[in-house]
Amino acid sequence: VSQSVSQSVSQSIRQINKDLIMALQNQLTVEQLQTILSQTLSPDAETRKAAERHLDEAQKVDGHPLVTLRLVATNTNDPHSDAIRQAAAVHFKNLVKKGWDEHHEDGTDGITISPNDRNLIKNHLVDLMCTAPPQIQKQCSEAIALIAQVDYPQQWDNLLPELVQKFHSPDMTVVNGVLATANSILKRFRYVNRSDELYADIIYTLERLQAPLLTLFKTVGQAVDAYKNDVQQLRPRLEALRYMCRIFYSLNWQELPAFFEDHMGDFMAEFGKYLKYQNRLLEDVDEETEPSLVDKLQTAVVENLFLYGDKDEEPFIPFLPEFVSTVWNLLMGLSGYPKHDTLATTCIKFLASLVGKPMHRSLFQDEQTLKQIIAKIVIPNLMIREVDEEKFEDDPQEFIMGDMEGSDTESRRKRSQGLLRAMCKIFEAETTAICMEQIGAMLNEFQSNPAEKWAAKDAAIHLMLGISVKAESNQGVSQVNNKVNVMEFFTAHILTELQESNHASRPMVKATAIKFASTFRNQFSKEHLAALMPLLINHLGSPSVVVHTYSAAAIEKFLVCKDSTGKNAKFGGQDIVPFLEPLFTGLFSIVDNTDWNENEYVMKCIMRSLSSARDDIIQVVQIVLEKLT
Repeated sequence: VSQSVSQSVSQSIRQINKDLIMALQNQLTVEQLQTILSQTLSPDAETRKAAERHLDEAQKVDGHPLVTLRLVATNTNDPHSDAIRQAAAVHFKNLVKKGWDEHHEDGTDGITISPNDRNLIKNHLVDLMCTAPPQIQKQCSEAIALIAQVDYPQQWDNLLPELVQKFHSPDMTVVNGVLATANSILKRFRYVNRSDELYADIIYTLERLQAPLLTLFKTVGQAVDAYKNDVQQLRPRLEALRYMCRIFYSLNWQELPAFFEDHMGDFMAEFGKYLKYQNRLLEDVDEETEPSLVDKLQTAVVENLFLYGDKDEEPFIPFLPEFVSTVWNLLMGLSGYPKHDTLATTCIKFLASLVGKPMHRSLFQDEQTLKQIIAKIVIPNLMIREVDEEKFEDDPQEFIMGDMEGSDTESRRKRSQGLLRAMCKIFEAETTAICMEQIGAMLNEFQSNPAEKWAAKDAAIHLMLGISVKAESNQGVSQVNNKVNVMEFFTAHILTELQESNHASRPMVKATAIKFASTFRNQFSKEHLAALMPLLINHLGSPSVVVHTYSAAAIEKFLVCKDSTGKNAKFGGQDIVPFLEPLFTGLFSIVDNTDWNENEYVMKCIMRSLSSARDDIIQVVQIVLEKLT
């Protein structure tokens, strides 16, 4: 009986597929599309592949996107139908992504959408988004943003009025849906060069959005106060406030609009309120990784403050003293957990943008203020945390991304060193003296118990890095703080770590010491680099991925370091010959270890070493050929 049923089902599926193939020559009905999408969710791989092929063919037929949208709009109480609706929503979004822009350089994959269908889609998509379940709403919102990239505002002039109209909805799901959509659309105003066309679009947007945005910002803020004991009401409203802050950021990115200047006090009062906002009902004391809604909102607020502070907007200056104090206090109250990393780095970035400018000197010039910044902000955010140790051991690639020179990833350490460098621009003598005192204290702490207090030395090295570098690029440090003796510090505290041959001893400090040597490669003579090579080659044998990666990266940078003329390699050619055999042996021992992922820094070092050695590679040609063939 079981076999008979199975055969019957197979025959039915084959018949359905035949019918669908016939239908694909014409426009699918909603029911036929529903069948195909249902098959894309099948646990059977062959069924899924066949359904996906049918979709690829169907999308090339005129009218298919509109049929797909009709299926998305079909509302039933059947859970299986909801899954198909979501699949249809994803399919529709992908159709828009591939086919809406007829002039896209990659083509449209054969998707054609008629002018009439385009108008119908645009006329109904916002209402559909507002009435759909959350997962479908998200897909509709993304589809709107994709269409807006092409059509807004010239060919979709009713989009923004329609979104703004939804601000009055009593349903916060609807409000957040339109705010999320507006946020996605308006990101186009950021990080682009000014043009007449861009400014025309901004002006069009401001005229329709700026006043309703402020009204909604205040209204939602009042509701946050009223619902302070109701978590279910608070959560969507805090999310809405964050979206509005991001929209504020987009609208103000190019320059300060007149409306925002005129209503500066209104916005700043709301921003100040949320920087001080606390509600235990929204805090999860056991959460260490994910930021809370309040954390995300405060991050968005500080980003807005940074935007104004960085642009030196004159109407913002009277608000600065209070915001410096507020952000300072907020930063002091943050935990060391990863959940607060983004908020902490944003706060530090804001303070750094101000302390490095002569016009704000009076806010920071008191010596006690400088001491407190270093002792209570910089040093705590330079210290190794338990999560950093875990990442160093268990997720070395992630650690390297956040710590390596030239990486775009922000970290508390990088931002803290950036704050120090900003302080040194205006208060170099004072900042250097305070830091040298702190460095001495931390090194003494390390000496009291090297096995247990190694983190103090690690922080001391990072503090020295923060005050020593005045200017650097991808080619290394070009200008050093002349109030710091970098070479003396290197000899006394860095060289000893590099000479330590026990790989198990203080691996995090070793990695930092290697990073220090790599950072100041331009300040070393050829003789220094030659003396460092065997030490770095030794660390290629470290079982720590971070340590041997930093060693490979440092060697590669040594080999491209230029002499005083800026034309010739400072260390290369004949200089590298004595080290070729141990160097390639060490590099390939990393490559051969199947427990480690492919290492781009090691491969880069191999290629750079081959290039630098040139004809002298003959002495290690057997090692190289065995590994590369």
